Amino acid sequence: MRRGIVSWVALLVCAAASAAPTTGTSSSEQPVATGTAPLVSAYGLCAQPQNADAFPSRPVPVIETQCEFTQKFAATAASPTLGSECGGFTIAFGQQGDLKRNWKDLWLTAKWGEAMPTQAKCASSYLAAAAWGYRCTDAACNTGAWERIGPAKKIHGTWHSTSKTCALQIISSADNKDYLTANMDVIATEGQGSAAVKKRAAAEIYNHTPNHKCPSATQTPR
Repeated sequence: MRRGIVSWVALLVCAAASAAPTTGTSSSEQPVATGTAPLVSAYGLCAQPQNADAFPSRPVPVIETQCEFTQKFAATAASPTLGSECGGFTIAFGQQGDLKRNWKDLWLTAKWGEAMPTQAKCASSYLAAAAWGYRCTDAACNTGAWERIGPAKKIHGTWHSTSKTCALQIISSADNKDYLTANMDVIATEGQGSAAVKKRAAAEIYNHTPNHKCPSATQTPR
């Protein structure tokens, strides 16, 4: 149903969970039951988390930096194919990847999966993204529900004349939330006349928390 590289320069930061929890889906990286018809939400995205096109199938190692413990999973779509009814390229980071729960910060970033747009194409290049987390309601996570991490967003690229780069990414973040699985759905398109041409999307899920070896003022997410 979908399918990523790294751009830099952050454009938007969406904080904390805002939508009511979504029930009736599993907590796994593939939460949607076969045969379930997805409901379309804003910007062509789906109204619930979608089954992941890419996710870690084995534990993602914890890396300790000077001040933090970190985990990261990132992927780029192999093609610009979008979902049949809604959505785009979806990645997930959850139980199979051993996503650490209750860490201080979880960042989900939607990115452009092609070579970054030139100045001529920057403003007509678009990303739409929705981030989700399966939030546990007890320590064993016997119960929980999916909820939006920030609102769904759609942006176009902004050209930076000094660095000569196109700023084009969306960041959604959650602080101190007990998520068993995180999920991000991304649509990338380029306006060509009156048509919106599908492009490859990319996404990254970055989990980090202080290791308490540095003063709090020096803690940085990267």
